[in-house]
Amino acid sequence: MTGAAALISAAMLFSCSGKGVKVVVENDSELSRVNETVELDFRALAADVEGLTEDNALILDASGKQVPVQVYTERHGEKKLIFQTTVAAGQIAEYSVATGEREPYDTLVYSRYVPERADDYAYENNLVAGRIYGPALEDPRTFGPDIWLKCTDRLIIDEWYAKADYHHNYGDGMDCYKVANTLGGGALAPFVGEKIVLGDNYATQERICNGPLRTKAVLKYDTFDVDGNLVSAVKEISLDANTRFLKTSTWFDSVNLEEMPVVLGAVLHDVVARTDGDHYIAFTEKASDTSDPDRDGNISVGLVVDAAEQNVEASTMDGHAVLKATATIGKRFDVWTGSGWSQGGVESPEAWARIVKDFAYAQAHPLKVTVVK
Repeated sequence: MTGAAALISAAMLFSCSGKGVKVVVENDSELSRVNETVELDFRALAADVEGLTEDNALILDASGKQVPVQVYTERHGEKKLIFQTTVAAGQIAEYSVATGEREPYDTLVYSRYVPERADDYAYENNLVAGRIYGPALEDPRTFGPDIWLKCTDRLIIDEWYAKADYHHNYGDGMDCYKVANTLGGGALAPFVGEKIVLGDNYATQERICNGPLRTKAVLKYDTFDVDGNLVSAVKEISLDANTRFLKTSTWFDSVNLEEMPVVLGAVLHDVVARTDGDHYIAFTEKASDTSDPDRDGNISVGLVVDAAEQNVEASTMDGHAVLKATATIGKRFDVWTGSGWSQGGVESPEAWARIVKDFAYAQAHPLKVTVVK
């Protein structure tokens, strides 16, 4: 039975069973999906499942086993239930919504404001970590994030800040990536001619949710000059468990502009490999903030622009790998930035290029989710 036929059959069965709400996830792409996040409207579920609350909501797989779940409220009031699914190419996965006592499961994502380190906003999951610079830091001043490299699936942000020696590898990773006054590990920014406008450090921050499967925060940026026009920005960063890619949604605001040329860019250091694809760039370089790059290994960076964006062009500009595009003022612009380490699970530049290519393909071919009452 094909995935589409199985979906129709499952929907007919569930709609006639009268046993509650089912969730059918269809992967009609050519790529198997592993630990990919599914989002559901919690209030809609609560209207159909008697007694459903944020604390007792369960997701059960086809065998009746609990799947880790998180319920949180977006900044504009929408309430979401999320869980992760694994679905082979061309197949479906079936889940049910239930109420009960949740089994314990690990928190795999975390972020926080770090006032004790010049207003950093730091984030991590079981694979990657990083930070975005805040108002108290005098230098650098930039939209761009710093990449922290992990070789453990533990959450380590608080330990590293407490130790205040994260440029040394004690066995769980280190910071050996140089940002300076660049876009660092990847950010969306305006450009004029062949010059990127780096913007400034964030002005305010607000955390929206924090684990176990997703952490999300909103960062607001004061106005800065773009070719004689004042522009401000709001960024919503979101990191899920089991992915190497941070999602950043950016809204630019300007009184005088309707649209603006932008790049998703990441600074280039000592590059050893690079692949430019459709809406993505993957590159690998030697460790840049270190006295011994051979010892500290290679750092990989990935840039992905929403497949819905038109006229996206890969290029090099102002010392950065960039994806050129056009942002509409006031409209959400979604990008993803990823990182990997040769000592932390990314064995080669070729492997990294495949990871970024597959991630970009997955964004362009989302899973189809059907809620069946």
